Amino acid sequence: MIIRGFPITNYQAREMKKYLLGLLLMIVAVFLIGNIIAAIFIERIKVNAESYIIKDGFPFFKSEGEYLHLIRSYPYDLGLGTNLNIHRMRRGESYWNVAMRNNISIDTLIAANPFLTSLLAKEGIEIVVPQEEGVLMALDNFYDVWRMSKKLGYKDKIRGEYFPSIFRLFSLDDIRLVFFKAVKPEVVNNHLEGLYKIRKIFQSPIKGYYTSLYGTRIDPFLHGKHFHNGIDIRARTRTPIHPARKGIVTLSKWLDGYGKTVIIQHRDGYATVYGHCHTLKVKKGDWVEQSNIIGLVGSTGRSTGPHLHFTIMRHGRIIDPLRFIW
Repeated sequence: MIIRGFPITNYQAREMKKYLLGLLLMIVAVFLIGNIIAAIFIERIKVNAESYIIKDGFPFFKSEGEYLHLIRSYPYDLGLGTNLNIHRMRRGESYWNVAMRNNISIDTLIAANPFLTSLLAKEGIEIVVPQEEGVLMALDNFYDVWRMSKKLGYKDKIRGEYFPSIFRLFSLDDIRLVFFKAVKPEVVNNHLEGLYKIRKIFQSPIKGYYTSLYGTRIDPFLHGKHFHNGIDIRARTRTPIHPARKGIVTLSKWLDGYGKTVIIQHRDGYATVYGHCHTLKVKKGDWVEQSNIIGLVGSTGRSTGPHLHFTIMRHGRIIDPLRFIW
């Protein structure tokens, strides 16, 4: 027998086949023994099936305790370069405060805490805080990872250990965590789904820290508890202000304690108010799009510093703006 110009006897060919077969059997044996040992001695990730629901084919935890236990005990690399922080909400603290302090969006916070049923924070509740922008998801298997990446339109490399390793095929975990960097969630739980539909219509007029929220607060001028009909967003003087939604300007002038103010009427009975402006860039009767600049942040009227006072109304009824923007 001749192979590529080298003479090999039949005996040598049989010996080579014998060695190759032996090597193959050894590899299979190592593979099987390794998986059996892993199945017996390595603890798998077990999740109580009653602790989550399936939404659009993806698991969403409804149990805060079970989810936080998974986060604390998760043995694999998420590819984040840093650990996930767990934060206990303090009295008077909002999810927006936590997001701004950690330089992430509220979307990232919502995705990382699938058990949330409301965006009104409760004192003492613990939440997961990623250290960079993106979507943290608990997924059943690597096929779900592929489906979610398609839903998110994700083009970047998926980081972290989400594939079962060669010695863990017989001890598959119930759940794996996957982080999709720099995207926003496309699927949320049933409690927040309605808010997300509304949110897609509106945008935040500026980026900044929420210094005062909707509801009863201590008035800085009257020194007593008074109702605050919007949110205050702190930003630098002359920061451009954009409409939360397209519409027609119904007021652009000085308005009592609000100082220089713009009011815009939108479809479906909605109206938005932008107070304490430094400069007004529109006039009554103007049609404005979300890309237009309607004014610049200031501190006119009854104000303690540069910020935007933002109010939303529908058919004259005042609504918490945090149901619409975050």
